[in-house]
Amino acid sequence: MVWPEARAAVARRAGRFPSLLEWPVAVIWAMAATGLLLLVIFDLSPPLAFNDDWMYAWSAGQLVAGHGLHVFPESTALALVQVVWGAAFSLGHPDPRLLRLSMVPVVAVTAWCSYLLARRLGADQFWAAVAAATLLGMPLFLANATSFMSDTLYVGLVVVLAWSCLLWFRQGRWRWLCVSLLVLAPLQRQIGLALIPAVMLGLLLFRWKTWTRADTAAAVAMWTLPAAIAYAAARLAVSHPLYSSLDVAALDVGHAIFPLVPMLGLGVIPYAAALAFRPHSPGRDNWWSLAVATLAVVGAIGCLVDLARFGMIFPGNVFSPLGFTAILGGSKPPIFPRPVFQAVEIAAVISFVMLLVVRRRWWSPRLLPPDGLVLILIGAAQFLPLLAVQWFIYDRYFLPVIAPLVPLVAAVASGAARQPVARAWAAAALAGGLILYVAGEQDYLAWQGARDRAAHIAYQLAPSDQVQAGFEANAIYVELPNYERTGRADLFAILGPEHPRITLRFAPASDPAPGVSYASLNPGRIVLAQ
Repeated sequence: MVWPEARAAVARRAGRFPSLLEWPVAVIWAMAATGLLLLVIFDLSPPLAFNDDWMYAWSAGQLVAGHGLHVFPESTALALVQVVWGAAFSLGHPDPRLLRLSMVPVVAVTAWCSYLLARRLGADQFWAAVAAATLLGMPLFLANATSFMSDTLYVGLVVVLAWSCLLWFRQGRWRWLCVSLLVLAPLQRQIGLALIPAVMLGLLLFRWKTWTRADTAAAVAMWTLPAAIAYAAARLAVSHPLYSSLDVAALDVGHAIFPLVPMLGLGVIPYAAALAFRPHSPGRDNWWSLAVATLAVVGAIGCLVDLARFGMIFPGNVFSPLGFTAILGGSKPPIFPRPVFQAVEIAAVISFVMLLVVRRRWWSPRLLPPDGLVLILIGAAQFLPLLAVQWFIYDRYFLPVIAPLVPLVAAVASGAARQPVARAWAAAALAGGLILYVAGEQDYLAWQGARDRAAHIAYQLAPSDQVQAGFEANAIYVELPNYERTGRADLFAILGPEHPRITLRFAPASDPAPGVSYASLNPGRIVLAQ
């Protein structure tokens, strides 16, 4: 069996544009470019802290000021790669807007490598373009990329690493680029160490017949350099870490598997129609296909459990009906209407079921192309460590799991029987994702600006350390100044004061309490509660 099926060449009239510029393909590339343009526009918003990026912005500021590389104790990620990159990109002026903009070229490179991977796996021009545009049409990824968070650059490292692995395994090229990326990955996020056994297994499976001395040297280097350099960097850059390392003895399978269904499904929504129309794989079920289906069913049951417990199946905290990262207390007017958000949840579950239940026979190692198996190994290497996370599993943690699998699903989609319908669905899904991103991001920027103004009003009425102003404001105006003065971090950003005199909260636009209103597609207020 050829996987995916080879597509017959189509004769073209002289003077016709190359297939890369045929209008269906051009539409997808236009949407990818629109995603990048929107990213730039929103990055140029006021210089406020978004989610955790204040920690990494502080590290970049320390580096630019000549104090060396330092990781804020509250950070769970080293993020040293992005700190150096952000400091260089901003030309020594680590303004939050410039640091956010430093992620735009990273996103562009990630998209292009996704395209190259999909083409290498056999995807046609259209579906390879969809692979490039998938993350750029995914509200979760774009919302996270509109910041200086560590996830965006790490996802880029994983995707470029996957591309370099395939070139090494199949052609013997770029092995030292692969090793270099294996060194950089744990310097960005420590979970990057899990990539080493995945790459080594792929190397042993697909390179053993043509093994050379250079392969031996590269294999030794990738088992020694990443861990040694990451350990040394952590010892030098982290002075007083507040979090312990993962406890691999405390595995919680459901903790990670339950969110896998909606998150992987969210990433493959553009391919749902193609998955539905792809011809069935010949043969009968074997233990492998049944194991895949069982895992999918367990995850689907977990979705129902999460729906009953939390009212939604996505784990949060970036993507929820309220909007993007709406972690302030109170009653926020939701930016996404409940039917719209539920439609996204249903589409995610259906896409996952189509991928791993209906099409379960495709995922037998005997039928997978070697390149596709390498991508699965890399994705699995990013999922398995989540089993040992003792705290919350956030939605953004699944981005490195989704990203390397997207080109493989794009190759599968190229074999769909009803291409016009499948392509129309993919284009509509990407366009819908961009619309959700615009709606959610304009709301996020509006209430963040209002919260910042409300915090300054509250600080005029009470000492700043007696105001619960929310995560980012607590960090910028209280915890960071205290840390620079005393050298001790106390989790004030998360916990706030024990007995606050003033608390900032979300409220409906009609709330008469003192505060600051914000204009949005669903406006509201940030009020001062005493």
